[in-house]
Amino acid sequence: MSEKTEKPTEKRRRDGRKEGQVIKSNEITSGAQLAVILLFWHLFAEAVLERVSALIILSINLINRPFIFALNQLMHVVLSSAGLMFALFGGMLALATVGSVLLQVGVVLASKAVGIKGRRINPVSNLKQIFSLHSLIELCKSMGKVVALTLIFAGLFYFYAPTFQALPFCNSRCALPLFSTFIRWMWFGLIGFYIVLGILDYAFQAHNTLKQQRMSKEEVKQEYKDAEGDPYMKRRRYEMQHEIQSGSLAHNVKRSAVVIRNPTHIAICLGYHPQEMPVPRVLDKGMAGRAGQIVDLAQRAAVPVVENIPLARALFQHVGCGDRIPEALFEPVAALLRMVLEIDYECDEKTVKS
Repeated sequence: MSEKTEKPTEKRRRDGRKEGQVIKSNEITSGAQLAVILLFWHLFAEAVLERVSALIILSINLINRPFIFALNQLMHVVLSSAGLMFALFGGMLALATVGSVLLQVGVVLASKAVGIKGRRINPVSNLKQIFSLHSLIELCKSMGKVVALTLIFAGLFYFYAPTFQALPFCNSRCALPLFSTFIRWMWFGLIGFYIVLGILDYAFQAHNTLKQQRMSKEEVKQEYKDAEGDPYMKRRRYEMQHEIQSGSLAHNVKRSAVVIRNPTHIAICLGYHPQEMPVPRVLDKGMAGRAGQIVDLAQRAAVPVVENIPLARALFQHVGCGDRIPEALFEPVAALLRMVLEIDYECDEKTVKS
């Protein structure tokens, strides 16, 4: 079995989303929920305390009344006043949960993920999943959360310990604000911890998901072949070939992903796009003066120019303008495009050290 070393294509990522392979951190959702709880308590604490106090006083006043009458009165108060608060709290919590998930993955209809699969009810598969690397990582993450939260709360208690020792000499007027401030700082520490944990976990989930979606070179070739048989892709290729043949040299150079030269006699404009042009094509080519013109236009348009003598000769001799590259040149062209795209992606950081 070939080693999966290639980055996933756009089609592979789309298929993965349909199967539920999305980059999502549950820690971000938990942090959003905690933030909403703190916001709700900050905005409606007085109203909640008033309603709870009224409910307690009503319960005391109804002690000597008939049971059915007292129950009806309590239910009426709970549904009319406390019910509104519970509905508001539940709505804010649901909005935070759904919103945090949508911000991470968007709208995904993962029909394959909700289907019934035999391995889900297979005891052997479930046992392997329990002792898998993913389960071990989740266990370590849970233990790390417990340790980190314990240290945060222990630090807060240590900081407030001298103040707590003076509580016997303090009345309720100073004790209540103290406890309120202490609880608020606990919430802030908890939310801050989940923000940091969410960022780290999201980065890990992104790395893990992309690693699961990696492809072998044979899978990439097969996907290119399958794309060639798609009616939509055939029509799109015909349109692009017509545009290439009728377009100007400057236009073809700007559309190129890279220009390959040898080093001054031959220049090849190679086009590639993950969706519109999944199989690389020769957009234009030239010799001598035309080759120099292509290189000059590429430098003006910030199109990468790479010197590769054997590949430039092979493309010039065997591939016409507007034609896709043959299967024999898949590997060298794929290696060149991978190098060029990575350089282009990191261009802002490295500024092409030259």
